[in-house]
Amino acid sequence: MRHVRIAELTGSMSRLGPTVVAASLMLIPAVRAADIKELTEKLPRAYIGEFLWDGDNTVQNVVITFDKVLGLNEQNAEALGCGSYEVSRRVTKIGVQMFIRLSDLEVEIFERSPDGATFETEGSHRGKLSQDLQQIDAQWTTPATGKHGQLHLRAAASAACEPAEEL
Repeated sequence: MRHVRIAELTGSMSRLGPTVVAASLMLIPAVRAADIKELTEKLPRAYIGEFLWDGDNTVQNVVITFDKVLGLNEQNAEALGCGSYEVSRRVTKIGVQMFIRLSDLEVEIFERSPDGATFETEGSHRGKLSQDLQQIDAQWTTPATGKHGQLHLRAAASAACEPAEEL
């Protein structure tokens, strides 16, 4: 008798398993949509940091701000804004477009429309956004030359795409 009840329990448990799996699959899009919404709401709107070309010790101070952060779908977001690079008191302003993949927080950052004549925009920064959204570490690659550089950013309470005017 005891074996029969165990068999009955096992049978009911085996029916419960597919039911739970089916129910959880229906909830996944809602959970992911909430996560992408959370990402777009919580992503800091300003980052500051440094960029260095590999093999060069010249530090470029970087500021990036995002005016718009949008969920593109359940897995991807886009952030649009501006940025500036400062080297030896020379500032280059740029447009910035960043794509974020929710599943692993991979980012790709494109830079557009520099106001300086000698600024490399053929390529992109690829890297990671930290779990707490407070840091971005990425590597720039220029496809034509294979030249690399390292970008390290941290969230800031606020920032402007260019340095403040001197008083």
